[in-house]
Amino acid sequence: MAGEATLSRAILVCLLLVSLIGTRSPLEARIEIKPGFNTFTPAQDIELGKEAAKDVEKEYPLVNDAQLNAYISRLGQELARYAPGQRFPYNFHVVQNKDLNAFALPGGPVYIHTAIITAAQNESQLAGVLAHEISHVALRHSTNQASKAMLARAPLAILGGVLGSGSLAGTLAQLGIAFGVNSAFLKFSRDAERQADEQGAQILYDAGYDPRQMAQFFETLEKEYGRGGSEFFASHPNPGNRRQDIAQLIPKLGPVRDYTVDNSEFEQIRRRAQNLRDTQPGTRPGGATGRTQPTRPGQPSNRMRNLDAGWVRMGYPDNWQVYGEETSTLTLVPPEGIVQAGPASMPAVAYGALVSTFEPYAPSGRQPSLSVATDQLIRELQRSNPNLRVTSQGRSFRHSSGQNMYSVMAAGDSPLAGEGEVNWIVTSFRPEGLWYVVFISPQSSFQSWQPSFQRMLDSVRFPR
Repeated sequence: MAGEATLSRAILVCLLLVSLIGTRSPLEARIEIKPGFNTFTPAQDIELGKEAAKDVEKEYPLVNDAQLNAYISRLGQELARYAPGQRFPYNFHVVQNKDLNAFALPGGPVYIHTAIITAAQNESQLAGVLAHEISHVALRHSTNQASKAMLARAPLAILGGVLGSGSLAGTLAQLGIAFGVNSAFLKFSRDAERQADEQGAQILYDAGYDPRQMAQFFETLEKEYGRGGSEFFASHPNPGNRRQDIAQLIPKLGPVRDYTVDNSEFEQIRRRAQNLRDTQPGTRPGGATGRTQPTRPGQPSNRMRNLDAGWVRMGYPDNWQVYGEETSTLTLVPPEGIVQAGPASMPAVAYGALVSTFEPYAPSGRQPSLSVATDQLIRELQRSNPNLRVTSQGRSFRHSSGQNMYSVMAAGDSPLAGEGEVNWIVTSFRPEGLWYVVFISPQSSFQSWQPSFQRMLDSVRFPR
């Protein structure tokens, strides 16, 4: 008996070793794509997508064919089961349009033109387009782009947190940020396209479809239609050699498997799309809302990185991030430094520093003094943050760089619930106007963060 038990254990170990050698854990082998910087919450993605969908469906005729819509919705939902990250309320719509295009709005709405359906040669190719668009939603590419634009366009609004009352979409519209059909925020970079390809390939693999068909379809479309100004390639630039990139990615996704390529239902749906005549706009369901408590950042690192923006040079903690390097406004924040003050509010800097310039006005025709120009700046800041109030008498001082500077403390309401905020404002005249930096922290953290702010200020240098 003992010998039989020993033999059984030996056989079990051998089988286990064969299993481990012959397979690869998808969890270990898969690539991980992290969504980029984003000032919006997932709930706000959903809200923005719902608002944008109303405009899209006023402008675009949605298909009035129950069988076609049910098929696309069923296929899309099957793929969306494998989307990573936030469980967005994905919903899928068919637009009757002879132009090749597909696009996704923040938070879940995905639209596909009938021209894409009729151009696809099999179900895997159609699934590839849907998986690619689902990936744009999952990776939050639209609001990632909007976040960068917002920090560059409206630093004072970001500091104040709120531009006005009303919906989030209405507030963003004041900054020229919207997600309609022709929005720049639905036109993606090559890096974003590469990410959507890679994430889409993973979704296809998990759902049992051939990822290679997605790359092949995109390359076929570009070869046949790309030169003709197709809407799809205007908003989805080719990131490179798609077919080769996907082929290199497939071994990382998991064990070799049999793929679904086509079925008879797809051919029926393709013919229905070709024969469509009547369409009418439709209404679509919305999604869930909700908001999580923001995470507080850790203390600023004592190690500093050097930032050279051309018009200003300064150091900042190496565990912070910099946005707007190619603009006249710099935002330096820890990863959790930007939060929402409320469900319909603009993102606001709760921890960090804002560096920019302001053009003071001269009623007498002469340049105002540094203190007067700083007062003008503060009044401008108060337009977007009415609760901002000066709490100390301003003082002039000579910076180590030789610049004359002016310092004043102000207080306001932090975007963190129940917290007051400290704003340390420092200004100096430069050829570009009134240079300023605002160091921002909740009142409860300011004392421990001030030494880092002081090191940043001490490091400031201006080019000659």
